[in-house]
Amino acid sequence: MRLFFIFILLFQFISIRAQQGIIKYKHTQYFEFENMPPDAPKSNTTFKKLAFNDTATRFETDPDVKIEEEATQSQRGWMMRRFTNAPQPVIYKNFDKELLTEQISFFGKDFLVSDSLSEMKWKVSAGEQKDILGYTCMKAVLKDTSSNLLVAFFTPQIPLPYGPDKYAGLPGVILEIQSAQTHIIATEVKLSESPVTVTAPNKGDKKTRAEFNKIRDEKMEEMRQMWGNRGGNMRVIRQ
Repeated sequence: MRLFFIFILLFQFISIRAQQGIIKYKHTQYFEFENMPPDAPKSNTTFKKLAFNDTATRFETDPDVKIEEEATQSQRGWMMRRFTNAPQPVIYKNFDKELLTEQISFFGKDFLVSDSLSEMKWKVSAGEQKDILGYTCMKAVLKDTSSNLLVAFFTPQIPLPYGPDKYAGLPGVILEIQSAQTHIIATEVKLSESPVTVTAPNKGDKKTRAEFNKIRDEKMEEMRQMWGNRGGNMRVIRQ
């Protein structure tokens, strides 16, 4: 009998580790200008996909979704068009190696930014649940370093610690993220019995997170000095 229970536990563990597939998300990012015109767009929506297997995930733009431009030329300036049409990051997480690699396009140059997977101190609200695409999801809350409140809904029915963007670490895949800065919601879940290949991005100059942040901050300061207060300052709200 004891061997029977050991076999069942082993089978369940193998089943969990074997889960793999692709989840598609709608990702809305909110931003604002100082002295922002009332007809200017205040958000940008992209469509992403999360490919995952038993060790890694890759979060990137979904090439199968084409977004039609709704705003007219007069509604947004060249800076807004450049921002909304900029290449989106590719985020790769290797959970065995506890490694995060992000491919970022910044001012026309590509970077490969390496970082360790950070521990996110979620607080799970077991009594709060919702249904997303037929999956029962539980609520979890996180406060980031800037005290922004982040709410996630994850499903224990896919018991892997994965999630979109940089979010992870819950006992189930995250299907929704909510905050004042962003909203990410799953639109489709496809689990697969066939192997799903998840590769790390490989395009760009390799930098640590600290090295890239230094380059980014210096470039942004250079732009602020160049433009001053002309046209107002843009503040992007992003988690």
